Amino acid sequence: MLLEHSRAALHEADSPLRTQLQALDGAGIAAWLTEIAARHPSWQLVTAPVTPTLEHVEARLRAREVGSSKLRHAYQSLDEALATLASFGALLAVDKTDAALQGAQIARQTLPVNAVTHYKAHALAGNDSPVQDGVTLNQRREQIAATLSATWLAHLDQPLLTLTAPTGAGKTLSILHGALQVRAQLTERQGVPPRLIYCLPFTAVIDQNHAVFSAVLRAADPNLADREDLLLKHHHLSSGQFRTEEIEYEADGAGQLLTETWHSEIVVTTFYQLLHTLLSPLNVNLKRAGQLTGALILLDEVQALPLRYWEALRQIFIGLARVSDARIVLLTATRPLIFQPGDAVELLPNHGEHFRALNRTRLHLHHREPLTLAAFAQRLIAELAHTERPTLIIVNRRRAVRELFAALAEALPERPLVALSTHLTPRDRWARIRLIQRLQRQGRPVIVISTQLVEAGVDLSFPVVHRDLAPLDAIIQSAGRCNRHGEQGEGLGAVYLWQLMTTASDARPPQPLWARVYDRPLIEVTLEVLGEAEYWDECAFLDLSERYFLGCRTRQDQQRVDTQLVRGDLAAIEREFQLIEEIPNVSLFICRTERDRRLWDAYRALSADPALSPAEQERRFRAQRHVFMERVIQIPARAGADLERDAVNLLKVSPETYDRAAGLIDLPPAEATCIL
Repeated sequence: MLLEHSRAALHEADSPLRTQLQALDGAGIAAWLTEIAARHPSWQLVTAPVTPTLEHVEARLRAREVGSSKLRHAYQSLDEALATLASFGALLAVDKTDAALQGAQIARQTLPVNAVTHYKAHALAGNDSPVQDGVTLNQRREQIAATLSATWLAHLDQPLLTLTAPTGAGKTLSILHGALQVRAQLTERQGVPPRLIYCLPFTAVIDQNHAVFSAVLRAADPNLADREDLLLKHHHLSSGQFRTEEIEYEADGAGQLLTETWHSEIVVTTFYQLLHTLLSPLNVNLKRAGQLTGALILLDEVQALPLRYWEALRQIFIGLARVSDARIVLLTATRPLIFQPGDAVELLPNHGEHFRALNRTRLHLHHREPLTLAAFAQRLIAELAHTERPTLIIVNRRRAVRELFAALAEALPERPLVALSTHLTPRDRWARIRLIQRLQRQGRPVIVISTQLVEAGVDLSFPVVHRDLAPLDAIIQSAGRCNRHGEQGEGLGAVYLWQLMTTASDARPPQPLWARVYDRPLIEVTLEVLGEAEYWDECAFLDLSERYFLGCRTRQDQQRVDTQLVRGDLAAIEREFQLIEEIPNVSLFICRTERDRRLWDAYRALSADPALSPAEQERRFRAQRHVFMERVIQIPARAGADLERDAVNLLKVSPETYDRAAGLIDLPPAEATCIL
């Protein structure tokens, strides 16, 4: 039907499609292709004059209709595929922003090269603790930052780099400082400043990193704060508001487009947004691909990338660096084997020395004696009743968070207790993190029960951490929340590893709580690497990590989405490429306050307005999307069988359904209010 409509439109005298076709600059296109062909002779581009006629377009439409598209045979290499997508994405972005801004442009901006130095001088002055041999943690962080910058500046044209440093060693500020130094050098040499694209695995940790970067810019110059043309946060909950020094673009106008096309000097985003920029057939993703050209792309906590994609991502990163002149840095505390020896330059060549020196934690191994969740709760209660030390408990399931929270709240009513999981709305979750930080500043003995969401990028530190069994890289990340800033002085923080089980029933035997969260081969390798030791100190973590990732690499089949990209099979990639395993979910809008009710009523009225097209409904919703989605949680579809899967469902808060402290408690009977 679409093809018939397009064919009919070609023959209408006043058809916009006919007008656009006639307005094409065939000679200009041919000249552009000739220039590209000269730079890339291996691409074998056809550079004959382009004179598309109605008959030519109609023939192509017929060819598409019978399935003879040549897209799947268009590329001879991964480089060609990436170059094509980047070029098409840049064309999309220019076309859309030119229309949205009516010919205006977002001017490139200067970033203060010593912004991090100014920030440290004011924000971190006097904030230090001795670690070992009289060397303070801040002194070690400065050593790491200096080595990193010097190494990067000495390898300015190296496209692939890694940074391996212990958790809590200041990677975020160090890499930002180094990137600003490199950006200044490249700007002086080539005249165009490279954008900084800083990527994290989870939406939950982006707000914190964005806040740190914002504070860095504000310390250098208060006038640099709160401007999206300088510092942009982009994920699926982004507000879409876009501010420059002169003008503010609203989310329901050009703001959303400028956000989605990364018109900023520093972009803080997710792995999902970065990788779907290159591995998606959708315009909404492709239109920012051009911004990767010449960029400094920093991927933090890269061990969170699914192991099954490592070889494909390695090839994609290598190809992207070749065709776009981007520089790609992988940041980690656990050194996953994504790049192979010889691929990349390590920005901290003496990282082993820092791992050995930063011996802040001891991992105590109790996982060989499995415990039910109830037995674990009783053991915790007995311990916490006799200690005032702040404690972090990380478990693998949201239900386990809720059950432990209830047990500890009843047994220890006088202790401050905080739960963290995705059963809390994003708004309440971020409020809980701020509450934890406030309680810690006050010296209160807070107990935090959380899922894995605190493992990567959340700046929390406890003298005691308990962790349910998980893959080794997750265990080490959890240990990074223990004595993170050397608060225990010469002493060691304590990390306890357990294996928690479901309670046996007549229907099924007990199962480990990791079983529905992690792949069994990863756990098997973890158990082999940990061996029969009673404990491991932090100074051994790097060696353990290298043995772990080597074992994982030999057991995990690789999913080669890079070869699918070369074949031009973007539809298959869209179906099969999943950074996070997709489980059927339903969405719940948590209606707790009168403002929540007004937001819901406005959304319902907008969705039900028959006078508005879906596109207009979406445009109007953008202005409220950020605050609306901050009140939405996801639950497995099997838990809400009566709820609409492709809808936002309303949950009216009551003591039986949702609590700001613990999150979702239960669904009321026959909960089925929804808006498509």
